[in-house]
Amino acid sequence: MIKIIITTLVFVVTVMGANADVVDDPWAPSYLSYLFHLYYDNGQLFADRDFEFKYDIIAEEFIPETLTTQFPFRGEIVDLKNRVAAEFTFDPRRGNPDFLKGKISVKAPYAPDGQKAVFYDSQGRTLLTIFVSESSFCNDDGVCNSDRGEDYLTCSNDCKETPTTNDQRPTTGGGGQGGMLVAAIYVLIIAGAALGGWFGWKWWKGRRELPTIPPTPPMS
Repeated sequence: MIKIIITTLVFVVTVMGANADVVDDPWAPSYLSYLFHLYYDNGQLFADRDFEFKYDIIAEEFIPETLTTQFPFRGEIVDLKNRVAAEFTFDPRRGNPDFLKGKISVKAPYAPDGQKAVFYDSQGRTLLTIFVSESSFCNDDGVCNSDRGEDYLTCSNDCKETPTTNDQRPTTGGGGQGGMLVAAIYVLIIAGAALGGWFGWKWWKGRRELPTIPPTPPMS
């Protein structure tokens, strides 16, 4: 039992250290994606009316779609300075030539200063524009607004990276070495409680297994 507890503790601390970058900022822009709710109709694209919001932000790293068509549609994420922040391609038919109309979902890379998503057909004609600025916390105004969540990772246009020394990473809100220390303390407390409980159980079991000595008869 002791070996199991110690092994588990070492494993947890090792994994936490190996994944420190993910723990520091799990909501970094590179780990987010747009998910657009669309309707395809014979080469045209529309926002799906059954959804209150035309898109969602999902905690999922964007992975380009595997295409099986030679004539894919494409899209652009345009930032607040009217620059193309990201591009993506997709097939609204998902490789099915018999699909002529219906609901589709399209993923795109997230841009913290995104203004709009523009969708084009295979000929480069603009089909649909969806504005996404309401989900952008980087406003590209030249001021690093930390209260909005801007930092050098999420809004490099407004915030510059803080110089560090001794190869230390800059501190990020809600994570970093402080978060790792708190997590390690919790692990130690849990492991100590489990170890104490095990010793208590062994002591109680030993008390129950003590041999019963019959009383000595009184001297006559």
